[in-house]
Amino acid sequence: MLREPRRLISSSLAILLGVAFTCATLLLGGSLSRSYADQVAGRAGDAAVVVDGTRSAGLPTDVPAAIAAVPGVTATRPLVSGSQVYGSPQFYLMVETLPAQGGTHPIEGRMPAAPGEVVINEAMAKTGKVGVGATLTWADAPASTVVGIVKVASDASASPGQPLLLGPNETILPLVGDFYAQVMVAGTGDPQALADAIAAVPQVKAAEARTVTAATWIADLVEDFTVGTQIVTAVLLTFGVIAFFVAALVISNTFAILVAQRTRQLALLRCLGASRGQTFRQVIGEAALTAAVAGVLGLGVGVGLTALLPVFAPDMFSAATVVPDPVSLVVPWLAGIAVTVLAAIVPARAATRVAPLAALRPTLEARSGRPIGATRTVIGALALLAGAALLAYGGVRHELPFGLAGGVVSFTGVLLLAPWWIPAMARLLGTPFRGTVVGRLAAENTRRNPRRAAATAGALLIGTTLVTMVLTGSSVAQATIDEANARRYPAEVMIAGTLTPDVADKVRAVEGVAAARQVPTFTTGIEGGTKPDFASVLGVTDQDVAALGWSGLSGLRDDEVALDAGNGITQGSRLRLVAADESRVDVVARIVPQATLTAVTPALLKRLAPEATEVLLVKLSPGADASATLGALGTALADHPGLEVASAQGEKEMLASVFNTLLLVVLALLAVSVLISLVGVGNTLGLSVLERGRETALLRALGLDRAAVGRMLGGEALLLAAVAAVSGIALGIAYGLAGVGALLVIDMPIVVRLPWLQLALVAALTLGCAWLASMLPARRAAAVPPAAALAQE
Repeated sequence: MLREPRRLISSSLAILLGVAFTCATLLLGGSLSRSYADQVAGRAGDAAVVVDGTRSAGLPTDVPAAIAAVPGVTATRPLVSGSQVYGSPQFYLMVETLPAQGGTHPIEGRMPAAPGEVVINEAMAKTGKVGVGATLTWADAPASTVVGIVKVASDASASPGQPLLLGPNETILPLVGDFYAQVMVAGTGDPQALADAIAAVPQVKAAEARTVTAATWIADLVEDFTVGTQIVTAVLLTFGVIAFFVAALVISNTFAILVAQRTRQLALLRCLGASRGQTFRQVIGEAALTAAVAGVLGLGVGVGLTALLPVFAPDMFSAATVVPDPVSLVVPWLAGIAVTVLAAIVPARAATRVAPLAALRPTLEARSGRPIGATRTVIGALALLAGAALLAYGGVRHELPFGLAGGVVSFTGVLLLAPWWIPAMARLLGTPFRGTVVGRLAAENTRRNPRRAAATAGALLIGTTLVTMVLTGSSVAQATIDEANARRYPAEVMIAGTLTPDVADKVRAVEGVAAARQVPTFTTGIEGGTKPDFASVLGVTDQDVAALGWSGLSGLRDDEVALDAGNGITQGSRLRLVAADESRVDVVARIVPQATLTAVTPALLKRLAPEATEVLLVKLSPGADASATLGALGTALADHPGLEVASAQGEKEMLASVFNTLLLVVLALLAVSVLISLVGVGNTLGLSVLERGRETALLRALGLDRAAVGRMLGGEALLLAAVAAVSGIALGIAYGLAGVGALLVIDMPIVVRLPWLQLALVAALTLGCAWLASMLPARRAAAVPPAAALAQE
């Protein structure tokens, strides 16, 4: 085989991609840990001891002075680290102490020089839509003035990519409640002895602070972070396993065909005295050598890809943290060899069964026959049924482990039975084209070797199923969460806080607002269901209901509470609401379609809470741009800093952004396995061209021209791709729906919204790529003159 290396290109490429992906994944995990360690060490600086209050209520402002009085302490550096909400709609930003010196530097404006001045990072400027000169107002702290936008170094924050506000402690302490997060302590002598002395300080003990050496503090944070990176690495390695699995199908198919092509040569070696063991070792040795060489190339690709991390993510990685380690290099290389050797075992065993007399046969024909034996058929059927049962149970009962196990087991059954159903399905899909000679030949070619057809379409099937599953799961999950959010918010926008008389007028004047109603609200306990519950109750009139479009609430009586059906509550259930003075008010349940909206009449709400607060419920105009309207509301209410604007649209857009990002990442990861499967299609067709050379020559001699030969091979590829597309999309939809059900932790209605346009694109890409993969083999087949192809070897 090594004398004709072009026959091993496809297998080598499959191994290369699998090794490169796994190597890059392991290097990424290690680089993340080293990068975080550098960032945490930057925060510690030259400290010998860290007094950490993040696991308690924080460190009061008198703690640094008390620590400074301990013998051996040369300096203290208290750090603020907390969060605040800002904007409309609101988002979280980190609040950190700006280091007195270090790598953090302004890229616009300047550094703070007076009380009340702060700087922000680029993420905060983008998310909050603020720039130099902006005034940031807070509900419970003095306003801050942005004097610069900075490039954040590791000595300032371990989260430079998040929205971040930096300033001197005296300016930002009120934003986090006048408590420090840590005190970095520099000192002389033994760090552990100094830590013990500081831990005995009364103020430190009263704060229940954790006092450790700086080295211990850094190591603990890195260990906590490493747990998260291990999860990320494990998820990425799952895609690596998928890539190796698809590669194994390609490799096994390649070596099976190569062994079939070398039947005469192997038989001749047997005639000359080669034993079965020697034949087996020869094939396995060639497979191992191929994997070793391709694996080395794959390591080079993986290392090269991770070397680009500091270029594309400089905030997270530096050149010093992206360093190959032995595990990241040795493990993928050995995995590539192991997968290749295991995939070559079955073809190697087939090579040992070649009879010596086969060398004397005048012609060699492609093998055909039964797809698989009875044992494999029974095992496949049992796996399919058992996996389907587990998958259904996991989806209905919201049990992710059962769902995962069911998906793996059932899909294994699908692949085990593939030599039965893939050729049959190819024949069915090829029925419309059997009226032509080329179409009939293409359909028959998919049936002649069921195992090969199953391996070729099976590789495509894996990629198509996974891509469809991800697309379906993402679409259904997003639709389900959007529906839950829409049902959770009684109005499209809710404004809470100090509602002065002019607020409602300003809101109604905003373009895109159809109605704004100010209503009282109170959080009450609800008794009478299967368990006690709490809810924010709104006091609404018929005018409020009409303006907001809540037809189900019209005519509400003073002894009724409108709420959703849940917690054992049905229409007409007798309930009791807990008033502000802890008294109980008897009411009757009225089930409404507005789900978690809980409403009563204003008169009943006054009985529950005579001094209830009020919220402004806003309905948007039909067809209004929700994002633009929310932005306009924020601008209109800019001089009312105490107001909180909540909207399902804000969460919807944030979730959509998260889903889209995850979708792109997962699809990019799956692209590796899809690429390998397409390599397998081209490989199978290319090798079958060599195997069926005499047959193709005979067809040419009987009048089939070059274009017809190309269409025949292209049709064969398209049929197998169509099988993979149709069955993969069907399986992917089922797995996606079951996966969403398994991931849900509560009972909630699943909204089935299938991404038909994206699924159509998946099918088109599958067919198109399969056709492209067939072009080179088709050209080879058409380029051989009939006379040369019919000549004896």
